[in-house]
Amino acid sequence: MPKDAPELTGKGAVSASDGAGQVGQASGSDAEGQPFDVAHDGAESGSNGNVDNGFHSAADGGSRGKADGGSPSATQVTPATLVMKRNDAANLGIAFTVPPTDGVAGGIVPPRLLDENLAVVGAMLHDIGTYLVLKHDGSDGEKLQFDGPNYILHGLRGYDWLISQGVDESIAQFARNHTGVGLTRKQVVAQGLPLPPADYVPMNLEQEVVMVADKYNSKSIPPRFLTAQAYARKARRFGEANERQWLDLVRKYGVPDIPALAKKFDMKLDE
Repeated sequence: MPKDAPELTGKGAVSASDGAGQVGQASGSDAEGQPFDVAHDGAESGSNGNVDNGFHSAADGGSRGKADGGSPSATQVTPATLVMKRNDAANLGIAFTVPPTDGVAGGIVPPRLLDENLAVVGAMLHDIGTYLVLKHDGSDGEKLQFDGPNYILHGLRGYDWLISQGVDESIAQFARNHTGVGLTRKQVVAQGLPLPPADYVPMNLEQEVVMVADKYNSKSIPPRFLTAQAYARKARRFGEANERQWLDLVRKYGVPDIPALAKKFDMKLDE
């Protein structure tokens, strides 16, 4: 994400006290929306038993809530403080991983609770621009076919169309910023892509989640699912740095059970 993204700077922070869109709230955590406190040791809760910073390792059995029902400490959760704590822990060799859940293995607890509703709406609309890069839409009896050379424009075209329809910028950006593992201005210029030179990268965690999920499914005809390894090979075609960036995202968000999804929806699978 950009260096000035809210998740990294703390600006526009979403604390646990925000009632909307809380996802994956810790078992036994403060259901009334009280803000979690940040433990001074950067790993587990302090003497008052409060949940510290939202990060929990698989070794401790997952998240732990308030043990004594006491009030939170004066130190409030912000994305910036959580990133700092996570970096401190990483330097000490502490990995804040999560236990397998809902078919996803691995991953790191994010620095804040995600807005689930925002991510779902963004996921539903992020590919709307694919309708604007069709070579044949099937209405003339021909097989549905995308305009290959211009397919990379579907994100930007989708963004422009959503804005023209009065859709809020926060939603339209899901279309603009999901291509590949995040296109930078430098990559656009270096690869001679048919896009205006600019950064097309996720601006927040919700956009990043949709971008990552998008990589596990291809809109080829017929459509198919891709495992993390299959997309890594695809990413490698654009350079080792691109592949490394994808693998970093896999470590960050974990690995979903793609074979099970392919079986459930009776779709082809690239392994």
